[in-house]
Amino acid sequence: MEEKQLLHKLNTFLEESSEEERTLLDIIVDGFTKKRRGDYKTYLDAMTHIETRMLDSGEYEIVLPVQPLIENPLKMVHGGMTATLLDTTMGSLVNQSLPADSTALTAEMNVHYLKPGLGKHLRCVASLTHKGKQLCVTEGKVYDQNGKLVAIATATFFIITKPKK
Repeated sequence: MEEKQLLHKLNTFLEESSEEERTLLDIIVDGFTKKRRGDYKTYLDAMTHIETRMLDSGEYEIVLPVQPLIENPLKMVHGGMTATLLDTTMGSLVNQSLPADSTALTAEMNVHYLKPGLGKHLRCVASLTHKGKQLCVTEGKVYDQNGKLVAIATATFFIITKPKK
């Protein structure tokens, strides 16, 4: 898309936008700017402003701020976003354990939703249950800001050699 066309679309959008829409646009632009700097690996990470870290226990954690971008019409985190949070956290844990020339792909995932995702953030913690040469099995748990369990999942990841770029 040409810059002139994009600027026209953005100006039209801004003229007609609500406060919530302007806030979301600001969040997205801020995230994309951080991705360009290398603070985030993917656009999804950038748009959602996740925070990641390896825990001393060997588990992996992702904190996802709750914002309208990831909410369903009932103003709770969309179940697909909860599943994405689980998949990303468990997959990141597996990938942390692999050599640089390998990567993990989700082969299977089973999610149990226990309560709505509400509050200021969701926190997901993943642990490695089994690590083989071709398959890894993980478990993930999502908690709300009060430490209440929102969802649990198990997943199997298939280990492959990274494709050549």
